[in-house]
Amino acid sequence: MPNSRITRFQREQLERAARFAESDGWELHLKVSDDERRNCAEVPVDVFFPNADEDSGERLIRAERERIAEQCRGCPVADECLAGALLRGERYGGWGGVGQPDFQRLSRIFRKLRQRGRLAEIGGEAA
Repeated sequence: MPNSRITRFQREQLERAARFAESDGWELHLKVSDDERRNCAEVPVDVFFPNADEDSGERLIRAERERIAEQCRGCPVADECLAGALLRGERYGGWGGVGQPDFQRLSRIFRKLRQRGRLAEIGGEAA
């Protein structure tokens, strides 16, 4: 992703996750799973993993983005959920209010910044 601009949305999500950059992704997963206040406590897990066979047209992508954002809005552990998924290297699904494919793009940016030791610098470019 050389010289690619990070969008404002991506930067905001990276900032949420960066607070937990030194954490263990699996420990964050356990923290989220054990928190009964989480918005997804009574929601089937498949809600967060869209069917791979579904058309991924722009309209459906927007609908998925809005559905996941609404499900996670106000969740007390949404940041930990997002950070844990990024730290564990999850590749699919909706995490911490970020739906697929936004999460997939964010994950690639996160990995590159982390590998280069630039996660703390989250700025305008992911060079």
